[in-house]
Order: sequence, then structure tokens, then C-alpha cells
Amino acid sequence: MKDEMTPDVATAKVVSTLDSEYPQVLNELLAGSQLYAIGNVGLLGKKAISICGSRDASASALKWAYEFGQQAAQHGIVVISGHARGVDRQAHKGALSAGGNTIAVLPEGIRHFRLVRELKPLVDFDRNFLAISMFDPDASWQPWRAMQRNKLIVGLSLGLFVIEARDRGGTIDAAHEAVRQRKRLWAVAYSKATAGREGNRKLIATSAIPVKHMGDLKRALDEAMAQPPVEVGQLVMTLVGESSG
Repeated sequence: MKDEMTPDVATAKVVSTLDSEYPQVLNELLAGSQLYAIGNVGLLGKKAISICGSRDASASALKWAYEFGQQAAQHGIVVISGHARGVDRQAHKGALSAGGNTIAVLPEGIRHFRLVRELKPLVDFDRNFLAISMFDPDASWQPWRAMQRNKLIVGLSLGLFVIEARDRGGTIDAAHEAVRQRKRLWAVAYSKATAGREGNRKLIATSAIPVKHMGDLKRALDEAMAQPPVEVGQLVMTLVGESSG
């Protein structure tokens, strides 16, 4: 049965390098590959910050993600995340509930997109939401695609905010991508060293700006809105080993 809340995927827009909405920063990152979009493509031209974290996130991580989304909305910043369960959806939900805008970057083709139930009451596809894919419209989910789309998540943003990361996996890969693109990188500094947060501790020890409380979060978003520095000093590629996963 057709999902009445999600526009017909046949109406998905192709955004190419010839279109004014195509972010020029992606020309090099994606070699000029076209994008497929459902929703408000005008969001591609707004200041945005990306957020990532575990699908099986802890309760405190989910709270951080929701608060991040709300604070970003209050700063007038678009939230970019992956539409997956856990941290991604809480970030989308927080932003939308505060009247903000959000972009979901898909790890598969646009024809597989269905808006998740918990976001349906908040989404207006003509105004506050965009689903976007860098893959062929019929492409199925594959682990390598979930990793590759991190180029797009980071490339569209002023910086990356890591909520909760294991020692290996997609979130750490996204952090590495932020380092490669020389984007700002923040990570929540949890007081308790529990399992599932090993990546946060590693990133803070090497390359990420720690965020310990909501005041730090607000300052991080203020920094994101400021003009990006010529050199982002804390991002040193050699400090985050590619072999660490």
C-alpha cells in the first residue's frame, strides 16, 4: 500500500552540477555525480551540521541527539543525518520538533526511501525535510554504500558532531571523513567509560573537540555558524589512524 506521507518516488528530483541547487563543494568529492532528492532541495544551500552515532544508542546518547537537533534548529542550522534508528532519527526529530530543517542522507537508492513513522507528524516535504541519495535510484542497501555516503553527509556540512561511537564502524568512518575534508569535529565526552563509547574517547584523545555539557554544545553550534577558519587545528590526519576502523 502506498505511503501517503511520502511523495511518490517517481517524482524524485535529479540534482545535477548544472542545477543551481547543486552544492559546488561536491564537485570534487563526488566527481560531479548527480543526486536524487525528495523534498525541499533548497535546504542544500543552507548552513548545516551533521550528526552521527550508534543505531543501538544508549538512553543518554539519544537524549544528546535530540537536544542537538533542537539546539541546531534554534541556531538556524540544518541538521544532516542518516535516517537510521537511534541517534540519526532522534537528531532529525529534535530539529523538526523545534521548527527546524533536516536532511536525511540515504545509504541506498531514492526509490527505497520511506519516511519512518516517528517523523511523519513533523515532516513537511515542501518546507522542512529533504531525503537525498548519491546512488542509483534502484540501488539496494550495502555496507559499503553506508560508508561511502559519509562523504555526502560531511561534505554538505560545516562540521560533524559524534554522539556515540564504537571503536569501529560507520560513525568512526564518518569522523575519519571529517578529518579528510578538514571539517570541524566534535564528540560527546561522557563521564562514564561504558561499552559502546570507545570511539568517542579515541576521537577526543586525538582529533575531536570535547563536548561535556549543553553549554559546550551551544558554543559548538556558535562556532559552526561562524566563518570557518583557514586551518582547523585540531584535525590532524595522522592522529586518527585509518586502520582503527
